[in-house]
Amino acid sequence: MGNPLFNLTEQQQRAALAGLDTAKKSRPALAVAAAANRSRGSPGKCDHLKDQLENTQVEVDTVAANLGRHGWHYKLYTRERALEGVIKRVKGPRLLFVGTHGCFESDQERKEREPGNDRAPSPEDPMLRSALYFAGANRALAGEPVAADLDDGILTAYEATQLNLQGTELVVLSACETALGEVKYGEGVFGLRRALQEAGAEAVMMTMWSVPDKETRELITLFYRKWLAGEDKHQALREAQLEMRKCVTAREGIDLPKLWGAFVLVGR
Repeated sequence: MGNPLFNLTEQQQRAALAGLDTAKKSRPALAVAAAANRSRGSPGKCDHLKDQLENTQVEVDTVAANLGRHGWHYKLYTRERALEGVIKRVKGPRLLFVGTHGCFESDQERKEREPGNDRAPSPEDPMLRSALYFAGANRALAGEPVAADLDDGILTAYEATQLNLQGTELVVLSACETALGEVKYGEGVFGLRRALQEAGAEAVMMTMWSVPDKETRELITLFYRKWLAGEDKHQALREAQLEMRKCVTAREGIDLPKLWGAFVLVGR
């Protein structure tokens, strides 16, 4: 999945859902979480998302082409088809790749955007601080009402815990700040990584900070080329980052870890 149409209208969303081969006559129980979470809040760091993630589209297409060359069967969802409802309906794929915008909101950021910022941040489930954005998300970010039978395009870590990822070998989140979360003493880090592993994923690849689309695409392409050729996924990421480091240094004239070192891989 990748390059969602964030400005998707409600009419377009309904048409896209109707055309999906994964659509069902009745909405799954998972979808109830989206409506329930709206009243509890969601990350507010992004006010509006740009629709064109051109390098992400190239990245998704490249990943799909690599999978096809190695004999993998895959389903590709981009633009109006990159819906939150699609990811909620997956059933233990070996690989789940998501290329979109990600968001993590810290206590300080929440405090600064709340009225009367001298107050402490309002108490909230920390699993609502991390999210991935899908088609139609701009309507919810703009404060527009979301129909009860539709997802709002914002998948929080709280909702991600309910995905069906049993048997999934790897989830790749090609999005910014997807490895971040809130630390709770005795509980570890609450965020998308924890959520996806609770949902069953054996390993999650994600980012610690924002990386430009171009460098993200280059690194992800190198990783898949090595992993699909038979390398262990941890070794594949290490080799991809070392190769990317050489390319960035040659191109920029200086070693810039911020362009190649953001991705981490956690799990087996």
